[in-house]
Amino acid sequence: MKLKLVVASMSVLGLVSCPVFAATTTTYKHHHHKHHHQVAHQDYKDMGALPYKDQPACMISQNSMIMTDMSQNDGRSLPNPCNPGWFNRIAMSGGVNVDIGKFGNRNQNFMGENYQRVSLNDAYLNLSADVNEWAKAFASLSYSNPTISTAQATSTGNAVNSEYSAAYTNNIGSDDHSDVQLEQAYATLGNMDESPFFVQVGKYYQDFGRYEIHPITRSLTQSMSETLATALGVGFLTNGFSGQVYAFDNPINKVGQNSTTTNYGAALGYNKISDSLGWDIGAGYLNNLTGANDVAFIVNQRNETATASNAGYNTRTGGGAVYADVNSGPFSIGARYTQALQRFNATDLPQNTGSTTGAKPWAVGIQAGYGFDAFSRNNNLYVGYQESHQSAKLNLPQYRWLAGYGVDVLGKNTNVGIEWDHDSAYSTGNGGTGNTYNLVSLRSTVKFG
Repeated sequence: MKLKLVVASMSVLGLVSCPVFAATTTTYKHHHHKHHHQVAHQDYKDMGALPYKDQPACMISQNSMIMTDMSQNDGRSLPNPCNPGWFNRIAMSGGVNVDIGKFGNRNQNFMGENYQRVSLNDAYLNLSADVNEWAKAFASLSYSNPTISTAQATSTGNAVNSEYSAAYTNNIGSDDHSDVQLEQAYATLGNMDESPFFVQVGKYYQDFGRYEIHPITRSLTQSMSETLATALGVGFLTNGFSGQVYAFDNPINKVGQNSTTTNYGAALGYNKISDSLGWDIGAGYLNNLTGANDVAFIVNQRNETATASNAGYNTRTGGGAVYADVNSGPFSIGARYTQALQRFNATDLPQNTGSTTGAKPWAVGIQAGYGFDAFSRNNNLYVGYQESHQSAKLNLPQYRWLAGYGVDVLGKNTNVGIEWDHDSAYSTGNGGTGNTYNLVSLRSTVKFG
């Protein structure tokens, strides 16, 4: 995703409005073509609100409108003199996550781990817009340079590369690099005060499992479920209950087909928000598990050749994910589970090295946290355990123990953290090295907005 898409995101956000256009009736006619610029119908993607009763009509000059045509920007959301108060509908936030140290084993080639000594794991700027009562928009511009694979596999079908996150860079073909990305850009159409139903359209993370984007180390379940795609979704949200169905183009095609395949999924959940006793529970279904970006990244490498960098998958394999969380006061605990619902084609994902049986992987994780105040600072301790099954060829460890600590420094929204991951690889007979690895990571975080 390149910088040129940033312009498109500004259109989605509807940064500028001209509510007073509806009150004017002046018509300008161009002689060089038959297109009429009627101010009452000028489309700046943000119309619909009428002016205040005593507010004078706003006019855009004929020269400005002609210049808009000359620059091929007719129909775009553009700055103009008829947008008083636009800043009241725009919100901005952002942050920087710097991984400032990686110590221990830095060559185990596990998906979801960042092995860079110093990296910007995520520097992001979020923009949201209240377009009107029935439409909202969100866009996230981000830069990240953790471990990224740029080497394509050959037709060996065994040795494949890993990276921190294929979802962020859309790096399915192992041919991307650190760049400014339009990570998310979507519109939400609906009014929860009037109806529980909504429509989402654009690029966003699909409701398949639960996870934190850009953590220090991505969990095993996150590597199997994180799905970032340009999609269309229809859902509902009422009294804590939520659900959604969505569809998107799969990130890799079926082998031998040039056209994209349509993937789809569904989710259902319940959330009770409370500081004294809060909890949530939910489940999701994904028709093709190669819709999860890391899974697509691995499967595509296995089917690549030296001359074909986007080979695809051979057989569709569905996936399911469930999650649950409980919090009470300073304590919290959460559980995650993701599984393939059928066996993969052995060419796409073998169970073991050289196996003719396809894998049916699953991953599970549980993590507990404790938050407390000390020295007028917010502190957080957490410990966790993760396990996977038949996932050696997804470049995941079989077991992981982890522990971490974070503390606010220099006041609110500035934090430093440390995390220790103890990974046990699969045995050599099950496609791994049989070794154990330790990785210690330090992170500095600054947020604003």
